[in-house]
Amino acid sequence: MAKYQKKTDYQAKYPGVSEKIIEVLEKSDRQMEYLQYDIKVERCRIDSASGTVTYLPSREDSYER
Repeated sequence: MAKYQKKTDYQAKYPGVSEKIIEVLEKSDRQMEYLQYDIKVERCRIDSASGTVTYLPSREDSYER
């Protein structure tokens, strides 16, 4: 499951659209990315003071793994 890298340029795609609509489109893209990727990935937290590594499990299990 790879993280989506390419961001859509809504200014070029829809030149006559207002800034508020562009902002809403970008927020909805980020929300979709969060639901499709971010909650399904484990996190690694490294404490530099003590040198410990803590793995935080994913919040949702996925059939795609």
